[in-house]
Amino acid sequence: MSFLCSLGSVGFSGSRSPSKAAVLALESVLPLVPVHSCRISVGCQRGVDALVRDYFHSSSSLLVFSVASGRFGSGRSAFARRSMAMVRSISPRSGCLVALPSSPSCQRGVSPSRKFFGAGSGTWGSVSFALGCGRKVLLWLPSGCLPPSWSDVEWSVSSEAPMGCWWFAVPVPAPVQLSLF
Repeated sequence: MSFLCSLGSVGFSGSRSPSKAAVLALESVLPLVPVHSCRISVGCQRGVDALVRDYFHSSSSLLVFSVASGRFGSGRSAFARRSMAMVRSISPRSGCLVALPSSPSCQRGVSPSRKFFGAGSGTWGSVSFALGCGRKVLLWLPSGCLPPSWSDVEWSVSSEAPMGCWWFAVPVPAPVQLSLF
């Protein structure tokens, strides 16, 4: 997880009601983010978002994406547009989305996509969108849980965490057919 120290931008997404284990895992990661040289992006909800906002509250590099701002429209879809904007703020080259979902597995049909689709889970929607847009993802899951087996994503265990494990995902580029002529 030492790679977090060299990132240029980090986004956070997670449960509005994180488990105690998820909170401990998040608290183990926050001090690794280089607060003075890294753009930090987060949403406006309670839970994981609020913990991140509280931790980085005095940082001038903290970007809070708030539905209440009106920039993302209104209704439930405003939260999806807000999450998409937050993910887009993460550098494709030097950034990473840190995600702590409330459910250890995503809903059926969710996969990396350039459209936001979490089947009810904003965190899994953010993970799907981030990977679909070429961003790296650091995902915390409870002990014994595995990340989704998506064919266009390479997962590796990053490190053990309190009562869980951090998984690192890199989108696998689509194969390119080389021309013989």
